[in-house]
Amino acid sequence: MIPLLQAQAPATSFWSEAFNSSELWTKLIITLVVGLVVMVGLLYAPIRARKPIIAFFTFISGAYWVLLYLWPKPIDRQPGEMPLNTVETVSFWLADSNNVVVSFTQILTGFLLGLGIFSLLKIHLTKITKGHKDAFFSIVLLVSMGLMIWFGYADWFDRLGERGAMLDNRDNWGFTQYGRDFLFEGLLQQMDAAMFSVIAFYILSAAYRAFRVRSVEATILLSAALLVLLSLMGAVSFVWDENVKSIANGNPFILNFQLTEVAQWIRNTFQTSSIRGIQFGVGLGALAMGLRLWLSLEKPGSGS
Repeated sequence: MIPLLQAQAPATSFWSEAFNSSELWTKLIITLVVGLVVMVGLLYAPIRARKPIIAFFTFISGAYWVLLYLWPKPIDRQPGEMPLNTVETVSFWLADSNNVVVSFTQILTGFLLGLGIFSLLKIHLTKITKGHKDAFFSIVLLVSMGLMIWFGYADWFDRLGERGAMLDNRDNWGFTQYGRDFLFEGLLQQMDAAMFSVIAFYILSAAYRAFRVRSVEATILLSAALLVLLSLMGAVSFVWDENVKSIANGNPFILNFQLTEVAQWIRNTFQTSSIRGIQFGVGLGALAMGLRLWLSLEKPGSGS
C-alpha cells in the first residue's frame, strides 16, 4: 500500500493505551484502587479533616479547567509529534486528557442522577409506608417514573436492534413505541406546556404590579412595554402601520412612526444594551461565585 494512503496512527499519550493491553489494565486497576482508598479515607476521616481534603480535590479539579482555558493550545499538531519544551508538554497533556476528563464529568453526572433517584425513592417510599395523607401522589409519581424509564429503555433497545431502521416509520411501531409516545409526547410535554402557560399568568400579574404608573420612570417603562407588546399583535400592528403610511404620503420621516419601526428601535437601542449590561453583571457574579467555590471560600448557609 502506498504510504501516503495509509491511515496515520493517533498520537500516543498517557491516556491512550491499546485495548485489553496490560498497560491499560494496570492503569484501570490503579485508578480503581486510588478511588476506593479516597472514598474509604473520606468515610473514616475526622469531620474536621474532610473539609481540607474536599477543598484540595476541588482546587485540583478547578485548576485543570483554568489551565485548559488559559494555557496555550497546540496548533497544527501532527500525529506522533513530541513537545519541544515545558509549555508544549503541558499543552499536549491538557489536550490529550480533555476527552478523559470530560468522560469523568459525565460519569459524575450519572452518579448525581442516581443519587437524585435514590433520594426521590427514599422520600416517597417513606411517605407510602407511613401512610402519609399525600401517599397517593407519591404512588403516582413513582409509578410514572418507573413506566417512563421502562418504556424509554425498551424503545431505545428496539431501535438498536434489527428493527431500528424500520421504527422510523410510524406504521411499524409496536406497543413499546406507542407507550413511550403516549407518556412523553402525550402526557409529559403537554403537562409542561400547561405548567408554563399557568406561569405566564403569574408573570403577567407581576408585570402589571411592576409597571403601575407611580413615577415618570415607571410611565416610560410602561409605555415602551406597551408599544413592544402591541407590535407583536399582527392585527394591531397592521392597522397602525397602514394608517401611518397613508398619513405619510411618501414622507420617509413619518414612516419612522410605524409601530414595527418604533418597536425595533426600542429593541435595538435600549433593550439590547440593557441585556448586555445585565449579562456583564451576571458574568462578573458567576466569576466571583466560581472563584469562591474553587477556592472553597463559600460557606454553606452563610448567605454571603
